[in-house]
Amino acid sequence: MKILRGLQALSDDPPRRPVCTIGFFDGFHRGHASLMNDLLRWSEELSGTSTVITFSTHPKQVVLGSAPAVLTPLERRLELIEAMGIDTVLVLPFDEQFSRISPEQFIREVLVGALATEHLLMGFDSAFGQGAKGTAQYLQQIPELPLEVRLSPPLMMEGEAVSSSVVRSTLLDGDLTRAQRLLGRPFSLRGEVIVGDQRGASIGFPTANLDPGPVLVPPVGVYLGSVILGSSILGTSKSPGEVAAIDNEPTSWPAAINIGRRPTFGTPEAPEGTPFDPQLDRLEAHLDGFEGDLYGQIITVELHRRLRGERRFESLDALRRQIVRDVESLRDWWQVRGADGATEL
Repeated sequence: MKILRGLQALSDDPPRRPVCTIGFFDGFHRGHASLMNDLLRWSEELSGTSTVITFSTHPKQVVLGSAPAVLTPLERRLELIEAMGIDTVLVLPFDEQFSRISPEQFIREVLVGALATEHLLMGFDSAFGQGAKGTAQYLQQIPELPLEVRLSPPLMMEGEAVSSSVVRSTLLDGDLTRAQRLLGRPFSLRGEVIVGDQRGASIGFPTANLDPGPVLVPPVGVYLGSVILGSSILGTSKSPGEVAAIDNEPTSWPAAINIGRRPTFGTPEAPEGTPFDPQLDRLEAHLDGFEGDLYGQIITVELHRRLRGERRFESLDALRRQIVRDVESLRDWWQVRGADGATEL
């Protein structure tokens, strides 16, 4: 996949007969995958180049001064888009000046002027231009519109359209099973393994402490999942929900993952459903059976199922006994997951 960063990159290597879509694509869920499949089909019909326009910054961060917690950083979004088979992605910076561009100006200067496209596919809830005015319905009312606009219908699941906001609220509820159905893959966090307090090792359960960066993290609690070592690059294939490796063979380890503030060691206990606070909480994963040094490595933590809330124990022995039970639950789940296949839906 060709990645063009900024309009200036188009002058060096413009896509041939681009068939475009536009959006932030946060989370890159099954609804996004459905839209990408529509884009690929239309591009194939026209013998064109499937071209995705996206942004390096969430538009709401610029327009409103704040944005919802990001589900997927830009580089991860690019990996997932590439795994769909898209030909070209144009990454545009979204700043205050850009936010004031009208839909008509965006069409004239970017779509027709810079990209020379005649074909634009819109998602059911996508919009561009000042005030998010440029919806598919608005564009179709522009006299002598210089491009063909098609609308990709919403993907309906469980009685509602799949969207980034639905995925976000599901994750904030701690419902990893439903989130996986909406995403078509396990929700994951990627980051560098950093030095922690090494308290897990002191009680026989060493953990890898992850710095996830400024992204959404599910609520405080204990989760079952896996840690991907090696290339750590996974993505969806053209079939939403199917997971495919797109780099050299990563290794997956069963992991019990704690998100929270470890109240047994003296910090205040967090009530059920407490949102993740990067100033107070840690994200740490115990890789069952793994021995080795992961400090400084980039790993991916997949969260599959919420096991329990985090709570304070009366002693380290009581905490250790609970962790033993958690690891037993992890092994039981991993054995069933291995028998049923890599993706649990």
